[in-house]
Amino acid sequence: MKKATVKIVMSALLVSALALEGCGTGYKGGKVGKDAEMKAATLADNAPKITDENNPIAQGKKIVDINFDDGGTGGFGTFKEGGELYLANKDNMLDIKIANVGYLDYSNQAFWDGFALVEGCEYTYSFDVRSDIARQIEYRLQINGGDYHAYKGEYIKIGPEVTNFTVDFVMKDKSDASPRLVFNMGFMDDMDKANKPAEHHIYIDNICLQVKDPSNAKAPEIEALPSYLNVAVNQTGYRINDDKTVFVKTEKGKEDFYVVNAETGKIAWQGKLSDTADDPASKTKVARGDFSGVNQPGTYYIYTAAGASYTFRIADDVYADLYKDVVLMLYRQRCGVATDKAIAGEDFAHEACHTGEAKIFGTDKKKDVSGGWHDAGDYGRYVVSGAKTVADLFAAYEDYGVKADSMGLPESGNGTPDLLDEARFELDWMLKMQDEETGGVYHKVTGMKFPDMAVVPEKEKEEMVIAPVSTAATGDFAAVMARAAVIYKDIDAAFAAKAYEAAVKAWKYIADNNDTEGFKNPEGMVTGEYPDANTLDERFWAATELCLAANAEAAGATKADADTYAAFIKKTIADTNLKLGLGWTDMAMYAVYDLAKSSTEFAPDAKKFLLAEADKLITAARPDRYYQSLGTDYYWGSNMGIASNGELLYMAAKVADEKAAPNYKKAAARELDYLLGANAMGYSFVTGYGVFCPKNVHHRPSVAAGKAMPGMLVGGADNALEDDYAKKMCKNEAPSMCYVDSDASYSTNEVTVYWNSPLIYILAAEGS
Repeated sequence: MKKATVKIVMSALLVSALALEGCGTGYKGGKVGKDAEMKAATLADNAPKITDENNPIAQGKKIVDINFDDGGTGGFGTFKEGGELYLANKDNMLDIKIANVGYLDYSNQAFWDGFALVEGCEYTYSFDVRSDIARQIEYRLQINGGDYHAYKGEYIKIGPEVTNFTVDFVMKDKSDASPRLVFNMGFMDDMDKANKPAEHHIYIDNICLQVKDPSNAKAPEIEALPSYLNVAVNQTGYRINDDKTVFVKTEKGKEDFYVVNAETGKIAWQGKLSDTADDPASKTKVARGDFSGVNQPGTYYIYTAAGASYTFRIADDVYADLYKDVVLMLYRQRCGVATDKAIAGEDFAHEACHTGEAKIFGTDKKKDVSGGWHDAGDYGRYVVSGAKTVADLFAAYEDYGVKADSMGLPESGNGTPDLLDEARFELDWMLKMQDEETGGVYHKVTGMKFPDMAVVPEKEKEEMVIAPVSTAATGDFAAVMARAAVIYKDIDAAFAAKAYEAAVKAWKYIADNNDTEGFKNPEGMVTGEYPDANTLDERFWAATELCLAANAEAAGATKADADTYAAFIKKTIADTNLKLGLGWTDMAMYAVYDLAKSSTEFAPDAKKFLLAEADKLITAARPDRYYQSLGTDYYWGSNMGIASNGELLYMAAKVADEKAAPNYKKAAARELDYLLGANAMGYSFVTGYGVFCPKNVHHRPSVAAGKAMPGMLVGGADNALEDDYAKKMCKNEAPSMCYVDSDASYSTNEVTVYWNSPLIYILAAEGS
């Protein structure tokens, strides 16, 4: 699992329009409504003006202008796929030594990032090039992700004499803020595989991309954040008796704020903001305002001197539609079967996909591993991430009695809660991923590489490959299968027995396997790796669930069977190497929580560990003005971390005493507020919910449909800047601001089933 707009200053007209939209369009007069209109006009008047210096489409502007007169390599990078190349500078030219041409045209690639292309604009592209030998190369100005298609490119012949290449072209695609300039110098059609060229050099200089005619250029979309997003709220809304907080970026503090009924324009509440204080993650000053006293159902917005919020609802059913869509995301991600348009929607239903047998890597054997969920924005299926997802569904079902059987799944109405029907779809696939002979579980099934970005599931035709067995996958498998034996024993006894048998068989494979190496992609496989060198937590989780299943006498197990597993728990529960978490890497908290709820001898220690972790989160959140515990480390999938923190806090509330439980619930609810808009970016990070939510997600069905599938939690801020688009757009941003709504930014804007699942849990806790 890995994965355009142009960020420029806004026109005054656009600022004004967006500001009014953000405040809601229901102004009916009244002092605050007019003030909001005046505020929008002020924003427009003060908006930075586009000049030739900062205008990316000024006529004659050199977008790219690279020579190598400083003796360097001009910031070029390299990509190799079976080839071998080296960059140097010779006589103030880029000197590319081709040591091996490989077997693909892009086996050797030199590339450069750091420019933008605007739709409709006409450009002139030129460079000087020569080679020691007569050969072909390919130049490309291309999309930097997805299918990597060229906006402009062709194969050209070069030789020992310097060629000055020049071409005019019009950017016909949508504007791209982060394309890539490429020279492919691998194996070309004019070469002989039996007699490939020997080592040689290619020299490039005077690379220039210049605006020739901007008269037909279309205004780029805007990504810059205007000041009206200074005011952040949960855009989906609040239940009537919820605590309600507004977050305002302001230097002053102690300012008035107004909660306005968006339908009448009348002030429903007037309050004072808190003192302002530094927020380290966003590098701004933030004040808070409490408006918990607003408890009449309706649609509102908040107005302050610093700007206005988006609209939000107050109602007890405010999360009902959201919860349904977040669950149905899993259905829409189903693999191996056709999905129903009436459920998935016209844009996201698909025909049966990936139904053929997959090849076990390194062998000629094939195996039916159809089914399961597409993990993320690609179509791979992974045991470790699927296990986390199932665990969250089980926890939501058990903790909050989520027994609805009418969410619209094909299985709805069968007498089994829909959450368990959806979990069962994944479990049936996971059973196919177990090796019948050893009990070990294969790590994943994917193609050898990611499919093109706009490919729908049934059109991905690359051969599916089953990756080798891993201890992490086997441990996770054993844990969820043992838990399934308990949960399904009164629903489907035959399935429960099958799950328990598979769990025991998996345990025998991993019981004495420390596996400090962890899973690594086999050679040539470049799809999501999910590496994990510490598998103590997976084995601890497996032992715990098998022990609890035996104590519950599920699927024919007896309490005597629990002794072996209890011995492993006893020697492991206090191990400092045990990673307490609710993510696909560190899984032990699932075991700790189930032990804390149990009547076993381990319950007191488990409860202590769980509450200690919850208390750490609350302590870490105190310096953060948006009540988050990540500090300044917003990592890949930070929104999953925030959702899982909410899950852990609600779990703590389940085992805490009556006095402490409300504090954990309050902290957990703040995690949900953050995900739905009460954050430094002002984004609701769930597609389709909130005025300001992701629309250009790194998710192949959404790219193919030209719109975002609803109900998906995106990854969120990642200050490590782990894709090229994020590196360009967020290089100067504060940690919690490093997010880009672009399908090119896989590190911030992809989705996964196991990011949705903790959100399912906290929405269940909220009484959806």
